[in-house]
This record gives sequence, structure tokens and C-alpha cells, in this order.
Amino acid sequence: MNLTSRRTLLTSVAAAAATLPLVNDLAGNGRTAVAAESVEFASNAALYSSADYEEGVHWMRRFRCGTPVTLNDYAKDPSATAPSNLLTSAPVRSTAILAPHGGGLEAGTTELCLAIAGYDRAEPGTEPRPDTSTPGAVQRDYWMFETLTASRPAPVKPLHVTATHCDDPAALAVCSHNLYAVSLHGYLPDDDPLVKRILVGGRDQRLIRNLASAFDRHGLNASLGVEVVVAGSDAELNGDDPANIVNRTRTGAGAQLETSTELRRAMFGTFGSGSGRRGTAGQASPTAPDAPAYWHGFVDAVREAVDRHERGLDSL
Repeated sequence: MNLTSRRTLLTSVAAAAATLPLVNDLAGNGRTAVAAESVEFASNAALYSSADYEEGVHWMRRFRCGTPVTLNDYAKDPSATAPSNLLTSAPVRSTAILAPHGGGLEAGTTELCLAIAGYDRAEPGTEPRPDTSTPGAVQRDYWMFETLTASRPAPVKPLHVTATHCDDPAALAVCSHNLYAVSLHGYLPDDDPLVKRILVGGRDQRLIRNLASAFDRHGLNASLGVEVVVAGSDAELNGDDPANIVNRTRTGAGAQLETSTELRRAMFGTFGSGSGRRGTAGQASPTAPDAPAYWHGFVDAVREAVDRHERGLDSL
């Protein structure tokens, strides 16, 4: 989400994961969402009930709920057919991927959501198909709220319902069906609008650690000019409110990823339109020469972190 400064960004020397900086929003640090300043609807229900914004014209939802969960404990059942004859337990595939402000609100989060959830970048109004080009891609439950280009020139900012006020029935069903969740957001850092930064928050501390560590392993670090920051407990964008949709899971916790505009821009050959993003995700262009590294680094890191999390692992 686009943010306006009202306080000062402070960095704690105590990192929550892998020596990453810990951001705290104390008095005077204001990262107030620009969209929040023009909020017209206090909930999804209020938006959906409005006569001014119509589903299929101004906004849409796409979701999948009910992905089968198979539990095979090969370590305790040697008679089971284990992959590669390894007697190891299978991960519990139970993580939802969310994009509460997709489409034109926080550009790029729709495409990231579908990719991480294991689907192709289907255009609005079509059903995403499983990703068959990536070996081992796992299909997961997902939920997206998207503004449509058909809403232009009408403003899209009033369609921004904050994550803590999300009451969409499908979103609640998707989250309550899963043990864990990862939500994808976009923001414009007021301290440096050109910085490439990922702000990692939420209530699931183990998932936060796994994500932060995975970003570093996949090159989203100083080598690519990317800052990965773990949000402190006082940070406005720390995502730890129990009412936040990402924390409405069966465990009561999830992880929130706030990705700066410039990092999202760098992932796409063409960033300025939905069709451009769908067609050029991870493709280099004169304006985004390192798009493959940024796109695949992000998608692969989140997929890996989720997989480790589902296996019960921790990146301490």
C-alpha cells in the first residue's frame, strides 16, 4: 500500500531473524497508508453493498478453497510408498496465499499470489490453471481482491479495505481452512521511495524467520540491492493484529509481506498495466534488466519458506 510519512523510521540492533534489521514505528514514525486517507468503506461487506462500485466492473474476487491435504507419515509406516524410497514424513500442505489489494491497488501482488500458490497468471475473468512449467509446484488455496482497469478513470483508492477490516466470506473460509497463510502487499517507503525493500511481519514468528532466511538464500539481499526487514512489535505495518485476515488461520497466525513499489516494478518487464505484468513477469527489459532475478528470487523464496514451515522446520 502507498504510504505517507508521519514518523521517523528506527532500526533496532536486535534482529528477529538472520541478523536482519528490526523496524519499529515509534512516536513520529508514520507509515500511514495513502489509501487509508481516502477510505470509503470500513469493510468488504460495505464495499460489496455499495451501488457505486460493481463486481465485475470495478472489482472482482478470485479464490480457491479446499485443496486436499494428504498426510503420509512414511517414517512410521515403512510399507507406504515414499518418494525416492525415503522414509520421511510428508509436509502438511496447509498454507493459504492472499492478495487483499490486487489489481491496480498494489500492482504486482495479484501475479505474485497466483505464482506462489502454484497457478499461471490468468487474466481477470478466467480460471487460473495449475503451473505445469515449474517442477514440484504445489497448488495451494488462495484469495485475491482485485480492482479492474474498467474502473478507470474512477479512483481505485476508495476500494482499499484494510487487512484488519477484511470480512470477505471467501477470504475467511480460505484462511480458516488452512493452518498458515502468507499475504502479499505493496507499499511506498516514505523514507526512500526508490528503495527495494521487503517488510516481513505477522503473528507467526517461525514463518517470519523462514521467509527472511529464504529471501537471503535466493539472492534478495545486498547483492541485488534489496533490504529485507523484520517489522518490530511497534511497527504500523507489522501485521500482527489478530483481526488481520492473514492471522485468521486455524493457528491464529500468518506472515505479511509488504513489498516496496520499486522492488515490484523491478520484477516485471512492463509494470504499468495488468496485461503487461501478466505477460512480462520475470522477463528482462530495458527498464527492468534484472527482472528474472527479482521475480524468481521472490517467488522461489516464499515457496521454499512455506515448504520448510509445513515440514515443521525453523530458520533459527
